[in-house]
Amino acid sequence: MILGSVNANREAIIQTAVLGDRKQVKSVKPVIDTGYTGDLMLPREIVNELGLTLRGIQDAILGDGSLTMFEMYAGSAIWDGQVRRVEVNVSETESLVGMGLLEDYKLEIEGKYGGMVKITALL
Repeated sequence: MILGSVNANREAIIQTAVLGDRKQVKSVKPVIDTGYTGDLMLPREIVNELGLTLRGIQDAILGDGSLTMFEMYAGSAIWDGQVRRVEVNVSETESLVGMGLLEDYKLEIEGKYGGMVKITALL
């Protein structure tokens, strides 16, 4: 089970750790974004700090319908107590957890400031 909370901006936040190519560990507090279909989006500074390996460029359609390109890196994250391989996209904004990581999990959010965020594995 993964627990988090809703912040003052009404964003559902969790905490996880991302592992670098040289076994570095970086704690991040990504916002849950159910409109993002990827695994994990991180700011460039964190990707560089972790020394992640570039795997390619991906096309993406943003919420406003515009097309953009994201760099895609191979990485690992601690997810539900286990090390899990993830695709990491780079952005110039905040960290995000997308539906790729939420696949096969149930997401519950209490929609109020300080509300509980709970992610549990589906059986």
